[in-house]
Formats: sequence, C-alpha cells, structure tokens
Amino acid sequence: MISLLAGAVTSAAPFVPARDAHCVAFSTDGSLVATGISGLSNEEFPPRPHPNPRKCAVVQIWSIESGKRVLRVESFGDLTQVAFSADNQFVAASRLFVTADKLQLNEVRVWDIETGKPALIFDRCHAFSFSPHGNAIAVASQLRCVVYDLTSGVKLKQFPGVAGALSLRYAPDGERLLGVVATDYGFELRLCDVADPTIQLSSSPLDEPFYTAQFSPDGNVLTSGHTGGSVLLWDADSLTPIRRLQTGGRGLQHPFFSPDGSILGSGDQTNGDVLFWDLIGGKELARYTFEKGAFHTYRVRKPEDRITPEKDPARFVFSPDGQSFLSAPHGGILRLVATGQDTRRFGD
Repeated sequence: MISLLAGAVTSAAPFVPARDAHCVAFSTDGSLVATGISGLSNEEFPPRPHPNPRKCAVVQIWSIESGKRVLRVESFGDLTQVAFSADNQFVAASRLFVTADKLQLNEVRVWDIETGKPALIFDRCHAFSFSPHGNAIAVASQLRCVVYDLTSGVKLKQFPGVAGALSLRYAPDGERLLGVVATDYGFELRLCDVADPTIQLSSSPLDEPFYTAQFSPDGNVLTSGHTGGSVLLWDADSLTPIRRLQTGGRGLQHPFFSPDGSILGSGDQTNGDVLFWDLIGGKELARYTFEKGAFHTYRVRKPEDRITPEKDPARFVFSPDGQSFLSAPHGGILRLVATGQDTRRFGD
C-alpha cells in the first residue's frame, strides 16, 4: 500500500496554453496555492506522464504574492484532490487511473515542498486527508483506511469503519475522521473516533452516489454535495440532515465553508458556477459564473458505472482569510467573495 521514493521534480516546462485545473488548495498560512490538472499517460506500461506537457497531468504550487510558480511535478490520470499539510511542509495529490486492460493504478502521492521530491507514495489508494495537527495522513484504498506518520511513513492505526471510503476528512480538532462510504444499501457518512477507531457512527444511506463531505470550522455541522444542485447540511454529532439548500443548477455540487463558518459556498461541477449563502439566515449572498467553467474527465466509464468520483474533484475553496475564493477554471482563478473581482490567475 505504501512505498518510499526519491524522484526528480520538473521545475520548468515549455509554454503551454492555460488549462482548467481539476483541484485547488490553499496552504494554511495563505501564502501558497496548489493546482492539479488532470492529463494523459504515455499509453505504455508501466505508465508514465505523457511526454507532451500540453497533455500530461501536473501538480503545481504558486506564490500568491508574486503569482510565480515555485514547484511543478508531472503525473497522469484524473486528479481529484490536492492539499497542504497543516505545517505547510508537504503537499499531496490523489490520482485515479486505470490501464487499457483495466488494471487499477490509483495513487496518493506526497511531496516535500522544500525539495520537490516525493516523500511518500501510497499505491492503489484514492483518497486522503492530512491531520490538522500536521503529523499524520489518513489514506483510503479499496479495502482499508490507514493513518501514517508523515515523517517516517510508519503505519499508525487502521480505521475499519471508513475502509474504502470515497473521500476522507479530519474534523478541525483532529479528533474524528469522516468518510463517504458506498454500502450495499446506498451511500452514507461515517464518523470514526481517532482515539478509538472502534467507535463509529453512520448516517442513513442515500440512494444516489455522492463524494464530498466537509466539516464546518467549529466541527458541529457537516455539508455534502449532491446532484441536481442540492446541498445537505448535517448535524455532526448525530449524522442526521438538518437543512437542504438548492442552487438552482443541475450539476453535482461541491460545497465548502468559509473559515469562520458564516458562509457556505457551493461549486457546480457541470458549469463551474459558484453560489454563496449566509448560513445564519439562509440568504443567497452572491452567484458567480465562469467562462468555460466545465471540465472533462479522462477515465472512460461504462454507462452502467454508478460510482464516478473523478467527476467531483476539489475545484473550489475559500482563502484562509475568507475574503477570496479559488476556483479551478483557466488553471485557477482567485476572486473576491464580495464582488467577484479577479485578483489573480494561475496558468499552467
């Protein structure tokens, strides 16, 4: 499940047109942005990033102050999440990929930001969450969920309650681990106690697949995104729904909380539209559209395939100060929440 690797980093590349990012993230101190752009492999085995920089997948880190790129590494497949560790020492990305002969080669990879070299590689894994304490990472494969020490890669603990979770998220205080889990009865939220993984709580299952679930900053509320423009709010202690919000759109929603928990944003995965609500009154605050905000995935699915997590990557996030939000179109656009004004664009 895990291997250690020291590899080369590509710090520069020929000029390529701006492509839509599939996932974006802020460092915890707000000084850096990470973007992940999905792409093709070289169609050989073992697969490697496509030799053409216009076609390969890339994970990049940018300085918000200067707008310059400080790190670029190449990959392949559908990137579904990028995230910084709490101490800003590491950045990680999750990749979904299947070969022509149906061999699953999903991966979670962690890089040391200072050196640009891979620090940890989790083979056959598809989801992760950094501990808010900065010392661990939870990683899900098809059959397990394991927490590892970030520095040594030592396995610390298993969480059977969220084994195979489609997505993972630590609570802000680091005391609970949340997963979206597919079961024989549907798709449900599950909470595990970090101190005692045998303590578990499950929601009632929902029929339709969903992939995104996040804690409010105070840890009291959860939000999940669904098809048909629907966003659910849940009580984090009982895992019971408490409110449904409708965006008016048709696409799968990707909700995200402001740092103070007063605003909930939701991005539409079909067209990239972003809507903000005042959570206290439930009032719509703003709605922003993006030119060419749609994105496409690289994995070819059969029509009967129900579970398609690559269609819900982490494309939207608030800045740590709550004044701006980052959305993935055109490589990554930083906009003011209050006015929608663009303040920075991060091209490929």
